[in-house]
This record gives sequence, structure tokens and C-alpha cells, in this order.
Amino acid sequence: MISQLKKFWLDNAIYGVATLGSGIFNWLYAVLLGHRLGPSLYGVVTTLNNVVAIVTLPASVVTLMAIRAGKPSGPQWRRWRLVYGITGLALWGSLVAFSGPLGRALKMPSIFFVVFGLSAWPMVDYAANLGYVARARRYRWLGGLTVMGSALSVIDVWLASYTRHPVLLLGAFQAVSVGMLWGLSSWIVRAILPSGPSTKRSVALSGAVGVLQTLTGLTDGVVAKAQLTQKMAGFYNGLATIGQSIPYAAASLALVMMTAMLEHPEESRRWLKYTLGVYLGLGMTIEGVFGLVPQQLVGWALGSSFHPITTWLVFYGVGMLALGMVLIFLAEAVARSWWLLWMASSVGFVVWVIWLVHSHSLPHLVHATVWSLVGMAVLTVGMRMGLGYAHDA
Repeated sequence: MISQLKKFWLDNAIYGVATLGSGIFNWLYAVLLGHRLGPSLYGVVTTLNNVVAIVTLPASVVTLMAIRAGKPSGPQWRRWRLVYGITGLALWGSLVAFSGPLGRALKMPSIFFVVFGLSAWPMVDYAANLGYVARARRYRWLGGLTVMGSALSVIDVWLASYTRHPVLLLGAFQAVSVGMLWGLSSWIVRAILPSGPSTKRSVALSGAVGVLQTLTGLTDGVVAKAQLTQKMAGFYNGLATIGQSIPYAAASLALVMMTAMLEHPEESRRWLKYTLGVYLGLGMTIEGVFGLVPQQLVGWALGSSFHPITTWLVFYGVGMLALGMVLIFLAEAVARSWWLLWMASSVGFVVWVIWLVHSHSLPHLVHATVWSLVGMAVLTVGMRMGLGYAHDA
């Protein structure tokens, strides 16, 4: 047990440091976007990234499925790589095909979707590689890939911001970066041994959780772009950029917890207890920073033009704190094959979406997000307590 605990905390430390480093680079990405492009183009780039992330939803699903199932044997692995490559190409093709309607709906040139969508091609196989590395608990490699991805994004936006067409060039640079990461991750995965078999039911649940996790991170930003003016959408997405540092920390902790549960399921309750304790401590600390220095934080992160969002920072953080708890319990659902936990969170998500589409101002969108996510957390925790009584007694 001592060696298991040591491995658990070591993995958390390694991946936690990597997540912190990645978060710093993500912050620099937001700083460059906010300072160099301003609220309007910041909203455009954020929306484009969100649309691409929604279109490449299979990539997020594939990552969780790869974690749950592990790396397949040699011939099967090669077949899956071909499938993932074709899937990525098809996803990019769908963005090309619908670039016109998307451009009209979101009020931006259609070519933006074509160029930003190029990163979809290698994205799916790269996502699977990340899952294989995580399942093998090679957190040094996984952390390195995570930090490298965020660092490359900073280089991309820095280079693009000095061109005459920063949005267009940023999309092209990001596609090249994803291609580089895919190549490196493929080399790493070759050294990982195949994992044991998993049930189709458990792998299917991991896919469902992957869909829900991705949608919770993207939906409000896209709705903001469709419902608000370009400047107000930029403000909302700027608020989300800072606020989502809380669930970002939760995602790191949840991943380590999930892989520990898969390797040592008999200690699942212990891993959950430790993870929730660390997360709540981190989350409340971040909320404290939001409350103590909101003006300075927004100014450093996004620039003085974003100062109007400081009014909402602490309140929005409450919703993000709730979302982080949901992410941790969803990771447990994958490890323990608990469909009911996913269903409870999904009900909360549907309520959130309905509320969002009926919100037509920045304050309304913020309130819809916070109260819906708090409700989602209450539903999820309630279901977890019921499942705990049934399974952990």
C-alpha cells in the first residue's frame, strides 16, 4: 500500500507541475490574444477554437476510451491508427463543407473554419496516443506533451500577432503544432506494452463521459458568440478563460485518480478522498485570488480593456468550482463503470443548455452558467452518495 500511495502522489506531483506549466503557457496565450488582438478578435479566435473542439469531439471521446481500454495489440493498434486518421480527415472535410453556414451564423469569414479545422486531421490519433500514455501511467511523458502543446500555442499566437492576417495565420500555425505533437506521441506509444481487455460497456461509458466533458467546456462560449455582440462575447470568453483555471486543475487530479483506480480498484474510495481534498483546497485558494486581486488578475491576463468582467469573476468561479467536482466524479464513473453518475450529470447539462439559449446578455449568461453548474454538481453528488451506499458498504 505504501508503494501505491507513493506512486499516486508522485503521479499527482509530476502531472500537477506539468499542468501548472501548461496553465502558465495557456495564460500567456490568453495574454497575447487579449493584448495584441483586443476583445473583438479575442472572441473570434476563442469561438473558432471552440467550434473546432466541438467538431473534433471524437478526439476527446477517443482519449477517455483509450485510457479505459489501454493500448491494443500491434496489428489492432495499426488498424485503429488508420481509422483515426480517416476520421480526422473526415472531420476536417465536414468543417470545409459547412464553413459557409458557420461563417454566416457566427458572423466571420468562412475561410477561418477551413484553416482552423486543419488541426482536426492528426487530432484524433494524437488523442488516442495521449490516452495510451495515461493508462500506462507514464506521467513524465504525458506531462511533457501537455506542456509542449501549450508552449507551442504561445509561439503560434506570438508569430501570428505580427502578421497582417493574425487569425488566419494562427489557425495554420496551430495545425502545424498539432502535427508535431502527433508525431512525437506516436514515437512514445511504440514503447508502451498492450493493456488487458476491457468490457464494451465500460469503454462505451468512457466515450459518453468524454462527450459530456467536452461539451461542458465549450458550449457556453459558442452560445455567447451566437447570442451576444462580438465585444460582449469576447468579454464572456475572457471570463471563461480565467475562471476555467479551477476545473482545469480538477481535470489534472481526476486523470491521475482515474488511472490509479483502474490499476488498484480496491483502493478507489481512498483515491477519491485524497483527490477531492486536494481539489477543494486548490479551488478555494484560486477563488480567494479572484476575490482579492480581480483587477490586477484580469489586467495581467487579458489587458485593461477586459476590466468590466472583474465584477463577475468570483461569482463565475463558484460555477467553475462546481464543474470541477463534476469532472472528478465523472472520472470515477469511468473507472467504476457507473452509468447512473453520468446520467445525473447529463440531466444537469441539458438544463444548462436550455437556460443558455434563453439568455441574451452577459449577466444572464453568467447566471445561467453558475446556477446550472451548481445544480449539476448537486445532482451528481447526490447520485454518487446513493451509489456509494450501494457499492462501498
